[in-house]
Amino acid sequence: MGELEATEKKIFGWGKYEFTILWWSFLIWGLVFLDRLVMPFTAPAVIADLGITEVQYGLINAFTTGAYAIGAIFITGALERTGKRKKWLIILCIGAGAFSALGAITQDVWQLLATRAMVGLCEGPIAPLIFAMLLKESSSKRVAVNSGIVNMGVAVVASLIGAPLVTHIATATNWRLAFLVPGLLSIVVALLMIRFIQEREYLKPEFNESMFIRFLKMLKYRNVVLSFVLGILTMCIYWTMQLYAVRFFVEVVGHPLINAGYFISIHGATSILWTVLVPKISDFIGRKPALVLWFLVVACTPFIMFGAPLSFAAVLFYSCILMTGSIVPYFQAIIPSETLPNYLLGTASGLILGVSEIVGGSAWPLVAGFIARNSGIPNVILVAGFAAVIAAIISLFVKETRGMKDEVQNMTV
Repeated sequence: MGELEATEKKIFGWGKYEFTILWWSFLIWGLVFLDRLVMPFTAPAVIADLGITEVQYGLINAFTTGAYAIGAIFITGALERTGKRKKWLIILCIGAGAFSALGAITQDVWQLLATRAMVGLCEGPIAPLIFAMLLKESSSKRVAVNSGIVNMGVAVVASLIGAPLVTHIATATNWRLAFLVPGLLSIVVALLMIRFIQEREYLKPEFNESMFIRFLKMLKYRNVVLSFVLGILTMCIYWTMQLYAVRFFVEVVGHPLINAGYFISIHGATSILWTVLVPKISDFIGRKPALVLWFLVVACTPFIMFGAPLSFAAVLFYSCILMTGSIVPYFQAIIPSETLPNYLLGTASGLILGVSEIVGGSAWPLVAGFIARNSGIPNVILVAGFAAVIAAIISLFVKETRGMKDEVQNMTV
């Protein structure tokens, strides 16, 4: 069980401190992710004002994602060795908000690129630290739902609330204020967390090992190796649909752009439900069967879009059934937390997330662009379907971990 849970006052079934850290994590993760997304949300206004070319816009996104991956892979492990998760989480959240806000005063593309890269660098370790802190306090029965609730922060705070907020600010005033407001909100919430989040001991002196030694230890676990593979495949699917779904519906099918906007809006709304339901189902049927099930469900959308592009089913499955992002907590938090001792969890989560972002978020879009240019957008969508099927097959080799969290956290490697 989570620390102190046996004696703590319960809030809706959660331990008091577990509930506290859960909802602060939900809020801050949504806000810092909004800091990351504010650039694409306001891109037309920023591009017009600063005279940014398509190549430069691509560089900005590449540097942001690349820095995010570097932060997740290399900085997380270094910070974990200090044993001060709360301290570094607060600093990184303030840094992400500050650099996002600094984007408001940039005067050219290179200044903007530098501030956006720093936003990515600060954000890379945040999710691994959040999940490591939260899951240390979570009992086995709430590992999945707690991970889903934190992930829901992106859908609710960054997309459902944040997207219309920053676009309305940019339209009513200018894009610079749209950068400033979410950045300041992240700083304020991070400062408030100083009061409500505690620094819990998790690192014993004998565990103060180098990142390389930790990495070698992680590779002894089949589930961790498979988490790397599943993470890469999931990000390839996720970014394929993010980059090409709108173009598919507009350029291939012929829907008006405004209709495609409605499809995305519905997709964002249904994602709120999926972020909790997708992990929670695994509490009933197990982690491995759930992974196989959800990857097969994900595969349905690209296959239907490719095979029946003009059908209502293509729109329905994209808008309401596709939930690739909701699978992320499985390989980033749930399975690692039920496989590894807690002192390895932050480092493992950062490595898995970083490698997945580099391959799926940076390298794969280049390959997808080549496929789209030579074979057409429908074939790129089709590849995403096959990637989901491959992920379902690989999931069959995952060792079941449901209910193992409490036992694992007491072991050493």
